[in-house]
Amino acid sequence: MERLLVSMETRQGAWEAWSRAVSLARRIKATVYALLVVPPQSDLAFGPADQELAKAVRKRLDLLVEAAKADGVNVALFVTEGRYEAEVIRFAREHRITLLVAEQAGTDPRGTGRDASAIQKIRHLINCPVELVSPRQHPHPMETKDTHS
Repeated sequence: MERLLVSMETRQGAWEAWSRAVSLARRIKATVYALLVVPPQSDLAFGPADQELAKAVRKRLDLLVEAAKADGVNVALFVTEGRYEAEVIRFAREHRITLLVAEQAGTDPRGTGRDASAIQKIRHLINCPVELVSPRQHPHPMETKDTHS
């Protein structure tokens, strides 16, 4: 049976990758593993604003996992603490992942995409293919048209 991994950090989700993995799993009857990586407690850069964002990411992920399960997709959610790249590599090896579905880096002008070097490092250190998904481009709030003019 195929084992698909979607990994994300608490500072940002990988929502397009999640959507792609769930869609694929539904078609081929695969299991989707959701891995949420929390920064180490020693990471001083992880402040109160990051903690609130982490809660929002976790809440959204929990809802998406439940929705996928209700739709008949086999999903397993894991949360771990550590450095993102190291945790994804460890998890992929331990759970014999057959496909990593990740969001492509550098496509979001807001800078929320995964760092390209991190994806390349992971890609070279795991034994499965990596499917890169481009995140949707969301317009900047200042770029939306004013319909009341």
